[in-house]
Amino acid sequence: MDSGTTTQLITVGATLGGVVLTMLTTTLVEGRKLKATRRAEAQKRAAEHANWLRDERVKAYAGMSNAGEEAFQLIRSEFVQLPKNRDEIEARWRERRNDLRKAHNQVALFGTEEPRRRGKELWKTARNGVNDVLAELDSGETAVQRASLNRVLTGISEAGDRFLEACRADVQGTTPDD
Repeated sequence: MDSGTTTQLITVGATLGGVVLTMLTTTLVEGRKLKATRRAEAQKRAAEHANWLRDERVKAYAGMSNAGEEAFQLIRSEFVQLPKNRDEIEARWRERRNDLRKAHNQVALFGTEEPRRRGKELWKTARNGVNDVLAELDSGETAVQRASLNRVLTGISEAGDRFLEACRADVQGTTPDD
């Protein structure tokens, strides 16, 4: 082999080696870029999901608060008339109770632990309180006892306040004071 051929072979070998190194480096860099892009997309999806969940949580909390307030207003304004118009009042109560339960279900689905617990407490306080008032009427009382009604209203009000405090703490990212 003469020196010209050897020089050409060395040049071709070096060029091919450079091409191979360039391809390997490019592949490595592109792989890193792809991983970084995927990581950024995953973070973006996670942030969007967190925002969506927070929005749904706030809607659920607002719905529960509104349903509790409507139940409170119904009890306060119409239960004093019992036993007069009992069927109509009970029908409206069933609607409010169902709305309250649906709102609680939304809180149970989207809410964090403390608002879930407080929402369930609010729902049960309203349900059980009204059941007690209606049971008094069924046992022979001729009218709703004002003390019983006040006990129910106070219970709902206090449970509602605890619920709102838990919701506020959740949305603001703090812990509620018990």
